[in-house]
Amino acid sequence: MNPVTWSALSHESLIGPPSELINVGDFLRGARDNSASVFTPLAPLQQAADDVGPAQEGVVMSECSVDDVRSKLIDIFNDPRLYVHARRVHDTSVNAIYEQAERNTSKKRKRKREVVSELEDTPDLTALKNGLADIKLKSWPLPPEAAVFMRGPKNSDINTLAEIKYSSNRSNPAPQTTVVVVSVYNRLAWSYNFVYRSSQHVMLSSNTLEELYNVIPCPSNETPDERVVDGTFVGYGTGSPTRPSGCVVVIEGTAYGDGSTETDYASKLVAHVSNPLSKGPKLRDTSVSSLSLRLNHPYWLVHQGNCEHFLVVDQIRHVFWLSFLHPHDPPSGYPLTTQITPPLLGNCRACTKVPAVYSVAGDIRLGETPCLLCAPCWRSMGMPKGENANTVMLIPLPKHEFGW
Repeated sequence: MNPVTWSALSHESLIGPPSELINVGDFLRGARDNSASVFTPLAPLQQAADDVGPAQEGVVMSECSVDDVRSKLIDIFNDPRLYVHARRVHDTSVNAIYEQAERNTSKKRKRKREVVSELEDTPDLTALKNGLADIKLKSWPLPPEAAVFMRGPKNSDINTLAEIKYSSNRSNPAPQTTVVVVSVYNRLAWSYNFVYRSSQHVMLSSNTLEELYNVIPCPSNETPDERVVDGTFVGYGTGSPTRPSGCVVVIEGTAYGDGSTETDYASKLVAHVSNPLSKGPKLRDTSVSSLSLRLNHPYWLVHQGNCEHFLVVDQIRHVFWLSFLHPHDPPSGYPLTTQITPPLLGNCRACTKVPAVYSVAGDIRLGETPCLLCAPCWRSMGMPKGENANTVMLIPLPKHEFGW
């Protein structure tokens, strides 16, 4: 399949539909021209806030406070009995909706669910049950139609980062700039036609495509270096791998290469594909402000020979840094990394208990080659002796050090 036309086959349940083309530079200039009109409606609100006296301010804060709700939620989470009951009520409601949907769409036999014994009532638990039963909101119970909008948790919902990850460049941005949020998608290993989000990044219009590429975490960048002795490949190194250069990003019919050689990835791609495709500037010379992008449209990135990613622009918004319209925008350190999906690790094939750290190839003692093993299991086996020792290759698996 032509990689440039993959976006035409993307699943709109994950990506899309795409927007019209947005020139980032024109968007920034238009936002600057309209900056006065943007702030004009805020002036009366600011004046009204300044006119509120200390006594009235206290009344407003008391009316708008949600401390009572917050304290009740904290009490529920801190009490195991209350939390278990609240979680059980939620799970029971969700299961009932799923079962109703299955009865309406399937003739399969109803699965028997395990009966969980009720907790012994305590005064606090009784009060919680009565409080939940007395809720008058019609929207509180989930209707059967909610099954259409519900799904189980996915691995891509998990974030390995406990806080925002800044890039090494901590320079301050311009007073007014454009923020572009980009999500990176990868193909599923067991279903090549589907993708999942692997990371999410926040860029400024002044950042380049090379700066974005350098912060994208990818397990293929952790492939161990090959060891060659007298021109003969003898195995893989155990130290930190060297991150190689070489990549191309295709955006709106233009291929942007890294420019590491005369015939970089962009030149080879333009010569290879049959569809019209032009070669653009180098990644390090291409700022985001010079691009025209579509929201919710996958752009193709390839590196490491055949490792593919798809870049999807989620947001393009203007920010007045001097006024801090959005308090969660850091003042420096872009591109930011805000989410990294934890990679799925294969378990050891011997003990099946812990993730594997080695891939063993050519060992006749194992039932398959290559075979994934953890460090304790490999230490227990050790290298084979005799003729088989020369055919066994021990390959360290990636440690996922880049981007974490």
